[in-house]
Amino acid sequence: MTAKNPARPWVVATDFDGTITRLDVGNEIHRSLKPDEFGALQATYRSGGMTLKELQRQMWENFAMNEATFKKRALEFGALRDGANHFLESCLDAGIPVYVASCGIRTYIETVLDTMLTPKARSAILGIECNRAVFSAHGISQFIPPPSSPASPVPLDKGAWIQSIRREKHPHSKVLGIGNGSSDRSFAGQVDTLAATEALARWCEAESIPYVAFESFYELLEAKLML
Repeated sequence: MTAKNPARPWVVATDFDGTITRLDVGNEIHRSLKPDEFGALQATYRSGGMTLKELQRQMWENFAMNEATFKKRALEFGALRDGANHFLESCLDAGIPVYVASCGIRTYIETVLDTMLTPKARSAILGIECNRAVFSAHGISQFIPPPSSPASPVPLDKGAWIQSIRREKHPHSKVLGIGNGSSDRSFAGQVDTLAATEALARWCEAESIPYVAFESFYELLEAKLML
């Protein structure tokens, strides 16, 4: 990958769960401890009975898994989507900064990124915005979402966050947003190019929103989106 237009360099903003990774790591960790609760909460969320912000608070507040086990489970479920390392290494080679925008928890996100990525790929990621958790000996004692409007239904408005990054750090850049789920919808209209898979791709189709379809990061490299 080579950034050919220095006047309009690129920035990448990518989701984590189900995008960088194959599975939604947070969902799998919760399901592994509380399968019945997980199913009930997801059913309520899917039917519109609660917002994503409400869902995550109910999933993680007082979650009875200590930090060591939490990280161990993260690695069990944290296999990367094909081509993730190669894509990130290519971004570093081209001088394209990468930011991770996630509605997951920093503890498992950083565990997976620090372990599963090559050192070169990991160094391409300049920032992560996500939920935080404070652990006691018995589990999560405090669940801390990123700053957001009290009226917002999502813990993180990913589109607004990457716009703030662009204004503050990369004012002349174009942004490639990459995602797979409902929390990534806020990228639409806030990024110059949207790459989507799975539920996000289906939503883009239904809403007639332009997007680039992908299943692996190799496909995004082959599409030469940032030339």
